Amino acid sequence: MSIYTSRTVIRSWNRYDDERSYRWPPYHDPFEAVWNLQRSVSPFSTGWFSDMIAARRHWAVDSRSGDLMGRISLRDIDNTLKQARLGITFSASYVGRGLGTEAMHGFLDYFFGELGFHIMVLDVAAINERAVRSYRSLGFVYVESDWRNAYHGVDMRLFESAPYAHLKPHVRVERDTMWIEFFEMRLTRDMWIHHTSQSHQRENNES
Repeated sequence: MSIYTSRTVIRSWNRYDDERSYRWPPYHDPFEAVWNLQRSVSPFSTGWFSDMIAARRHWAVDSRSGDLMGRISLRDIDNTLKQARLGITFSASYVGRGLGTEAMHGFLDYFFGELGFHIMVLDVAAINERAVRSYRSLGFVYVESDWRNAYHGVDMRLFESAPYAHLKPHVRVERDTMWIEFFEMRLTRDMWIHHTSQSHQRENNES
């Protein structure tokens, strides 16, 4: 299985990719440590409902020249609701180029088409503006927020500086503990079809 976009190739993840991804360079974003904070309680963690949840699935995102640029994953896979939760990670060498958004365009067609899913959900740190913009550009809509303990967190003085002051509403400190707001976002098959139809119409109008 391979999915091709103009700059990316999406394929099944293999054991060699684990070793390759370990060699990705580190991020230098001051908030990177809090992007992937986990929920304190998973909505799928208790009761009979958890029995319907399948294991994670992973795909590699390569460049057209064969460099491993990123990974797309699905977790909390509910085969009854035909719903899954997205995870996506890109090497620091490839962020900020629109490659993740481009890869997701191809993957969403596969997700709602060949894989037969009806709903994709995700959670993203509100202060991860690049990711939030990308998801919104793909048609995801905000559902709700939750606040997660950042433990060691980041230096709160960052939010007093001009480049980051607008992010301060998404961070709070209570009893010396930092909490970060996370957005829950959602995209359905019908929403994706409508979104892509509108995108194609805009492209035709501009051509």
